[in-house]
Formats: sequence, C-alpha cells, structure tokens
Amino acid sequence: MPTDASLLSDLLELEGPTCLVEEVQVITSPWVNGSSSERMDKLINLVIGYDQKGEAVLLHKVAGGAVYSTARDSFDAGSLTRIRTIYEDSKTAHSAVQECAEH
Repeated sequence: MPTDASLLSDLLELEGPTCLVEEVQVITSPWVNGSSSERMDKLINLVIGYDQKGEAVLLHKVAGGAVYSTARDSFDAGSLTRIRTIYEDSKTAHSAVQECAEH
C-alpha cells in the first residue's frame, strides 16, 4: 500500500508478468474531499502538476466523478505546468486536469 504518489508511481513501474495492479484506491482527508471525515474511493486518474509557485499539486479523479485537489488554495487547473499522469484506470481516458478545468 503506497502512501504517496511517488511510491505509487514506483509500484506501477514494476507492473509486469509477476506484478499486476488491478485497482487503486485513494483515501482522501477531509480538507481534500470537503467532508467531515476521510473517504476511500476507487481512483480513476491521478495527475501531478505544478502551480505558479512551483509547488506540486495532485489531482485525484475518483469513481464517483469527483476530482479532488491537494492545492490548499483555489487555483485554475489549466494553469498547472509540467503535468504528468501517474495513474489512469485503463477503462477511462478522461483526464482529471480536463475534468477539474471544466468545473
């Protein structure tokens, strides 16, 4: 169970005949998911980008359709630079950056 995006990325690089990742779930804290408690959801898409201050921002798209951001302040997802997809469920192709920019 990786505890951060870089560990998940490393694990996904190991995927092959002897290592298969079937599903990824994410636990989001209340300040990320906007509720009063942590939530665990199936992860559909995870991207990393950098805001105007150069700080890493993760965008998590979950099965329910919500897109959660680790940015502490409001921001424009379209302004992220050096965007890289860390994980994408093979059954979906809609980027969390696109999804966040549309809302």
